[in-house]
Amino acid sequence: MFDFLIQSVQAAEVLEIGGWEISFSWHLFLLLDLVKYFLMILTVILLVAIILILIRVQGGFKTRIREIVEEAMEAGKLPKTKTQKKIDTINSLLESNDPEDYKKAVVLAEELFNKILKMANFSGENLKQRISKVSDSQLNFQEDILWAYNLKEGILTDEDFIVDYEEAKRAVYIFQRALKEVGVI
Repeated sequence: MFDFLIQSVQAAEVLEIGGWEISFSWHLFLLLDLVKYFLMILTVILLVAIILILIRVQGGFKTRIREIVEEAMEAGKLPKTKTQKKIDTINSLLESNDPEDYKKAVVLAEELFNKILKMANFSGENLKQRISKVSDSQLNFQEDILWAYNLKEGILTDEDFIVDYEEAKRAVYIFQRALKEVGVI
């Protein structure tokens, strides 16, 4: 059918194609071996590069919130002094001996962190919905944040809700840790 079909290989050095005989020397076989090994090494290098790119992409998700927060601080949308004043207010409320101040500290800390997530364009009506859209690689302790959020919700929905110092301190610590992780403080 095709004139260029391989008809026979003689002595592993002569290839007959159609009416043509092509003679191969050991140099050609050596060259083919070198090309084969080069392609194998190139394949390994490309696989390593793909793995590193995938790792980099996953790391890129983590920096996303940080980058947005940094841009907001530079643009003045989230002034560092104003944010620090809020954090100082939260800490001073926590240091008082009044349980009502503990509640205020938890509510203010949640509001500050919720504002950061809004600014980072995480959609949702509340912190619980926004935090569900944040990947685990961006925030390592989402269950703790949800616990602190639920504590804040209890404070806002029930006037008789009792918050002791340890609970308030833990909730504020969780929100401040989250703020540190995203680069606010």
